[in-house]
Amino acid sequence: MRRTLFHKSPAAHAAITILLLTPMPAAAQGVTEAVLKAAFIYTFAKFTEWPADAMRAGEPLLFCVVGDAAIREALARAVKGRTLAGRIMEVPQSAPDGPSRGGCHILYLSGATASQAATLVAGLRDSPVLTISDLEGFTQLGGIAQFFFDRGQLRFNVDAESARRARLRISSRLLGLARAK
Repeated sequence: MRRTLFHKSPAAHAAITILLLTPMPAAAQGVTEAVLKAAFIYTFAKFTEWPADAMRAGEPLLFCVVGDAAIREALARAVKGRTLAGRIMEVPQSAPDGPSRGGCHILYLSGATASQAATLVAGLRDSPVLTISDLEGFTQLGGIAQFFFDRGQLRFNVDAESARRARLRISSRLLGLARAK
């Protein structure tokens, strides 16, 4: 049995479409880049399905952030008091057991070199961890999702093969909004 962590309702589809397609430069309307990226990370979680054996009963959904305190703080505010598929969402100060197998369900990595990112992603290979970064070429290194700016707007691409290898099912709705650079 698989645990579904995304909603299949028309309202949820409309919400993700509005959030991800509304032209909104990172600094527009009082929205910082960190807040915008945190909103995307939260939305990715809502539209991702983890395998049943990825989390024990009652275990929180852990969002780990490495290398960007502003995004960690914005993400902690975004998920505070919320649940997803009956699970409390948490953003620990530091990744429990490091950002390795078993410590995180979503990992956002920023400020790393390509070599550091490749090492981290290789250590998570085949683990059900949704890896996201703003590092140029992150998906080519084996990461699942990469943020980039296109004409002042935050966009993303997704490596569906890396997601499949991690046994994560990303909603076709989210995949349909991903863009190639």
